[in-house]
Amino acid sequence: MTILDEIVAYKKELLQSGYYTKKLSDLKEIDITHKQTFESQLSQADQLSVIAEIKSKSPTLSELPGRDLTQQVRAYEAFGANAVSILTDEHYFGGSYERLQTLTQVTDLPVLCKDFVVDPIQIDVAKKAGASIILLIVNVLTDKQLKELYDYATSKNLEVLVEVHDKEELARAYKLNPKIIGVNNRDLKRFVTDVLHTNEILENKKAGYYYISESGIRNQQDVLNIVNAGIDGLLIGESLMKCDDLSQFLPSLKLDKVKG
Repeated sequence: MTILDEIVAYKKELLQSGYYTKKLSDLKEIDITHKQTFESQLSQADQLSVIAEIKSKSPTLSELPGRDLTQQVRAYEAFGANAVSILTDEHYFGGSYERLQTLTQVTDLPVLCKDFVVDPIQIDVAKKAGASIILLIVNVLTDKQLKELYDYATSKNLEVLVEVHDKEELARAYKLNPKIIGVNNRDLKRFVTDVLHTNEILENKKAGYYYISESGIRNQQDVLNIVNAGIDGLLIGESLMKCDDLSQFLPSLKLDKVKG
């Protein structure tokens, strides 16, 4: 069993236990209708867009530096991020829906609820917590589940980042005709990352979609190594959480997009 399998099994246990039902009743409704969509930013940008992540830990990482998360989100916005990603898994990633709810209110940027969605109620909770975008991971869903969850999320006026890890998953993602596709550079079996994975997966990509490279991006050179794949943006967590001077680092990643 891979770490991803283990996490998905855990999500199903939470569903059975009524965890999400309780969250839905406990969270207060947040109005985020004033926020610009991530897609509209992608369509207007000549440079790569950045989804900047708030992350406390992960299965492959011990605790990250302690940060004032409100200040971190404000710094992301001040130094050029286009969206914020907030992990809401408590057990494996040290996040929470309450954290998302608090932080979405301190920024005008759209917020991605980064979680492992296997059921519509998780989309309801993300929406109520104040997310603008949800994540759907092709690897853990059947084509039928993908379509049902995608349609459900978009019916709630949520944007969807559809995540793929290889060319076969990319082919499956195209069937949905989603607007935004995330290319995860992490090997799901070993949980190691290689940013050049983006180039390989997008070798014969189709036009008409926005592509986001996710995971393992540590510096400008990493971005230079993949920008020619025709990506539109980056999702970065660990490097931003570890950085002591975002004013220099974050803008350095926003290279000009390569047309074509």
